[in-house]
Amino acid sequence: MSETDALELRLTRRIHADLTLDVELGIDRECGVIFGTSGAGKTTLLRLIAGLERPDRGRIQLGDTVLYDHEAGVDLRLRERRIGMIFQDDLLFPHLDVAANIQFGLKGEPRLRAKARMEEVAAFCGVRHLLERRPATLSGGERQRVGLARALAPRPRLLLCDEPVSALDLTSRHTLIERLRTIQQAEPIPILYVTHSPAEAIALGSRLFLLAKGQIIDRGPPLDVLAASGRAGLGRLEGVRNIFRTRVESHAEGGGETRLQLIDGPILVVPFYDRPPGTCLAVEIRGDEILLAKGPIEGLSARNVIGGTVDRIVAHGSEAEVIVHTGAIAWIVSVVASAVSALALAPGSDVHLIVKARSCLILDDELSSGSTD
Repeated sequence: MSETDALELRLTRRIHADLTLDVELGIDRECGVIFGTSGAGKTTLLRLIAGLERPDRGRIQLGDTVLYDHEAGVDLRLRERRIGMIFQDDLLFPHLDVAANIQFGLKGEPRLRAKARMEEVAAFCGVRHLLERRPATLSGGERQRVGLARALAPRPRLLLCDEPVSALDLTSRHTLIERLRTIQQAEPIPILYVTHSPAEAIALGSRLFLLAKGQIIDRGPPLDVLAASGRAGLGRLEGVRNIFRTRVESHAEGGGETRLQLIDGPILVVPFYDRPPGTCLAVEIRGDEILLAKGPIEGLSARNVIGGTVDRIVAHGSEAEVIVHTGAIAWIVSVVASAVSALALAPGSDVHLIVKARSCLILDDELSSGSTD
């Protein structure tokens, strides 16, 4: 782990008579997902890290800074920890416009520097066009993106996210998740993200910590942990989604279809989408909407037949997820377990991904240009 950016903790906190939180974990500049059912202790864990509550014992360290150490008597105050937080409720100040909300954490900064930083994070979070508006005029997705910008403005060393998309509609959920992925590339800091959604965990996380009854009972790549038999009552992984960044390459003459260039990946044909070439978009494809095939492919109505190589297979009961690489892109394909043996799939197998154009859901260009929610 990086000496300057890693979060490492071990802590214990009695929540009530039937639940004691007893956790040890570490993450570097990545997104770690805390996954578990309601009542497992997920939110309490974030509050303990942030300094909103105090552990009974333990130690929390961020880089070379000790945030809390029971034995040494160290307990930094919230504002000294340099931690950003976003919650289910955005907690924006209703009497301030978006620009002032974002700049709230920049008090003491020179005016021009604060304004420049505010505009920078507003662009990252897709809210630059909203700067003069008040929170009451914003949609739920817009408010959460403003909350994210406000959390990032003071350049925190750690970002804590407590189910920030749970109250949003599907498109707004994907928008915020995509923003978090973009931000982590631009300003790589550790992110600890709480959710009970397998789709969110797989889309966003690099590592997952499965929390049950106050203890981490498994950890590892999200798909592997979630697919493990008997874990947290999980059977079939519903709604596994692929979300890719793209740009419009061209449209067919007379309309009908649009060609998207996946960033670091292949061309994808989708139903006509009225945006000019060069427009950045995101596209979502459910894992169970993709077919796998081996050998020559002829005579299909599906508009996308994409060659790739199997990276690994994660089986769980009668289901399996096959991870296929096409260039730098990894696709998650959901299949029945019997298809793995029928197609003789194994790491290194050459396969074709078959994707119908209508199976591709476009997430609007607010994902990169900051249009309305």
